[in-house]
Formats: sequence, structure tokens, C-alpha cells
Amino acid sequence: MAWKTIAAATAALAAGCSTQPAAPANNQAAAATPAPAPAPANPVQTRYDQTITRQPLSRPPTPFQLLVTQVTYPPNHVIACHKHTWPRYVYVQAGHLRVTTYNPLVVHNFTAGQVVVEAIGQWHEGRVMGPEPLRLVAMEQVPPGRENSTPWTPPPPTSPCTPPG
Repeated sequence: MAWKTIAAATAALAAGCSTQPAAPANNQAAAATPAPAPAPANPVQTRYDQTITRQPLSRPPTPFQLLVTQVTYPPNHVIACHKHTWPRYVYVQAGHLRVTTYNPLVVHNFTAGQVVVEAIGQWHEGRVMGPEPLRLVAMEQVPPGRENSTPWTPPPPTSPCTPPG
């Protein structure tokens, strides 16, 4: 008798667990669920082997850590004069960034979707251009527990980032 009970329960479960969608209660046609967008066939890849001032890239000695920083700056903000010991890779998520290095004097402009490979050991500053905030994601390979930005001290006007004249 137990097998008849199990068979009846299995049949009841099967009837209630249909793979077909249930009809809407109000007899209206069910709305179609849009299919997810397909993944791009050819993702964009860009390779970098030098900084914005044409320095070759190298990594710190091993072991190293990946330091990731996300930051948003308001319009007209100035990222104070600083330099890096190791490469720093910055992805511009939104806004317009102007980076100026002073030795050599080079000015670069970056907008959303672009990558900045910052100068190594060269004083530079950033400036938010335009009316919208600047959103950045910076990635750096650093020795464990180390930082990669050295701010200029004392502060301007004695900074190497102060243009002559």
C-alpha cells in the first residue's frame, strides 16, 4: 500500500510542478520577458607598455599587492602635486581629467572610458575640467603595506608643479 501512496504523491507533485508557465489569472496574455543582451563578440583591448611621458613600465619587486582606489572629485578640483614610485593605472569612469607633468612639461586630457598610465618619479598634478564630477578607479601594484603617491611638501607656491613665471 505504501507504494500506492508514494505513486499518488509523485503524480500530484508532478501535476503541480509543471515546467509550463501558469496562465495569468485574468486570462490576459503574459508579457514576454526580454532576452538578455548578448556579450560583445570582440571586447576592446588596449595594451600599454609606457607611461604618458613615455617611460617604460616595470613592476615592483615581488611579492606585491594590488591597491585599488575609487574616488569622485567635484568640478574644478585640483589633485595636488605628487609623484609615484611604481606604475599607477587610472580608469576614467566619468568626467574630464587634465594631467600636467612639469619635467618634462606635458599636458594630457582624458575623458570617460580612457586609461591614464601615470608618470613614474615625475611631479605632476590633475585638474577636473568641465561641469561634471570626475570619477576614477586607480590600480597600482605596490610592495605589501606600501603606498605609491608621494605628495609635494611644502605645499605650493614652492611646488615643482607651479608653472614658471
